[in-house]
Amino acid sequence: MQRMNAKILNRALTMAASVALLSALSSPARAQLYASDATSVKGGDLMDRDYWRAKWDSMRLDEAIKERQPEGAILIAVIGENQLLDDLIKKYPNDQDFKTWKQHAEEIQGKISPNANRSDSFKPGSLWNETNYKEAYVNYNYAKAAMAKKDWAAAHDGFNYAERNLGFLTDRVKNNDRVSAWPDGAAKWVQDASADVAKLHAQVKAKLK
Repeated sequence: MQRMNAKILNRALTMAASVALLSALSSPARAQLYASDATSVKGGDLMDRDYWRAKWDSMRLDEAIKERQPEGAILIAVIGENQLLDDLIKKYPNDQDFKTWKQHAEEIQGKISPNANRSDSFKPGSLWNETNYKEAYVNYNYAKAAMAKKDWAAAHDGFNYAERNLGFLTDRVKNNDRVSAWPDGAAKWVQDASADVAKLHAQVKAKLK
């Protein structure tokens, strides 16, 4: 009986050691594999909605300065932009786009008066203050990036959100509802993007059948 118990104990210890060894070998490999996906990114379009939100902020920042938007409104937007970029740089530490956008945003923030009124709003027509426009842009480009990777489910999801936001914007353009102050070409982008989304979404739906 004692000999049998010893054999059972030895077998249990051997199995436990094997499991521990496999865990030790597999965990670092799994973590390294997933980490390499993000660390290998050096720049360019990503299938990541936050990438497109950061790119949107970067474009709108220069546009807001050109439009001479209130400093307080720009300051609040830039603070949010910097926070998003900090998160993205942690996720994609070797992506040069994020570092370039971050450097520019910090440079502008440093030039804003510390006494700027943070309750100031953007002037009418500022696209930085247009949530539907931003999310239409983000999801349209996210969906196209997903198509390039043949991730049809993600592309379908992106186009769904893009269509929803473009629908609101299309109605506003038709009714001239607070769009006359938009920058040149902004209304045309809504019309062109709507047509392109309809075409591309149909292609994606066909892939999902």
